[in-house]
Amino acid sequence: MNKPASPLAVIAVAFVALLAAAPAHAQLSRTFVSAATGNDASNCERPTPCRTFQGALGKTNDQGEITVLDPGGYGSIDIDRSISIVNDGVGEASILVSGGSTGISIIRAPTAAVNLRGITVQGIGFGGGQGVFVSAVGALTMTNCVVRNHTGDGIQVAPRLSGTYNVTIANTLVADNGGTGIEILGQSNTNVNVQVLFDRVYVLDNSIDGVAVDGIFAAGTIKATAKDSLSANNKRDGFVAASGAGKAATSLMLMRSASVNNANGLHADAATATLRVAGSTIAGNDTGWFQLNGATLQSFGDNYIAGNTSGDLPPPLIATK
Repeated sequence: MNKPASPLAVIAVAFVALLAAAPAHAQLSRTFVSAATGNDASNCERPTPCRTFQGALGKTNDQGEITVLDPGGYGSIDIDRSISIVNDGVGEASILVSGGSTGISIIRAPTAAVNLRGITVQGIGFGGGQGVFVSAVGALTMTNCVVRNHTGDGIQVAPRLSGTYNVTIANTLVADNGGTGIEILGQSNTNVNVQVLFDRVYVLDNSIDGVAVDGIFAAGTIKATAKDSLSANNKRDGFVAASGAGKAATSLMLMRSASVNNANGLHADAATATLRVAGSTIAGNDTGWFQLNGATLQSFGDNYIAGNTSGDLPPPLIATK
């Protein structure tokens, strides 16, 4: 005759069965990261934060938010959904980039809305890399960020899929990069509608251009506006709008901005490229401005142009009706 199971054994079996049937932890709409107490094995709730941005992203719902709790380094991130990553003043929340890698990649989120606030993306040598690379996103907003000291571009937006892209960069420093500070670059075999706003963006000491808007490989339109922004001490162009024959129509509008101490202050290249400037300062450049290949470069007549080595002739005025 079999002996009946003990009450403890029955309870143990029931507990194991309950664990097996229990669902995995659900993703959260708000997660938290901490350099001081975080662990990516945690669930990323406020009392038990994650350690890295990538660890928290995997536990955050689409359209959710990752909140930074304290200063520290949070590692590179590959964003694949709508997300907001927010440091609202707790100290520096940084991503250190080396070995040819990229700090923030957005290449698998063609319909996503991504918001980055208060993040530093810092190159530290050892082969360097790129700060922010975007090839598939619906909308990107960057505010109060720093992107500097990379061997490649600071920020590059290079759409690889046809469609509409909205990019806003505000109150952000992009400096000391080995490539271009900020580059908007259409890619081959795409038809794009890219709309860009730079507001209080400071692009300094980059080894190629400060801000480049270039449609040379794409079809469609790329429209950018820079207001209250500064491009200075870059090795080539402060601001450039360029394209190619039969390629995307590009336009760049400068309002209350400055291009100073660059090789070229303003540069427009190709018949499909337009650069217009209003209420801005073009000073101390080797060449104040130039246009090539039938490009349009025009002034509203209210700019300050002085101290350029090539001379200080104003660009052609926009015709009035």
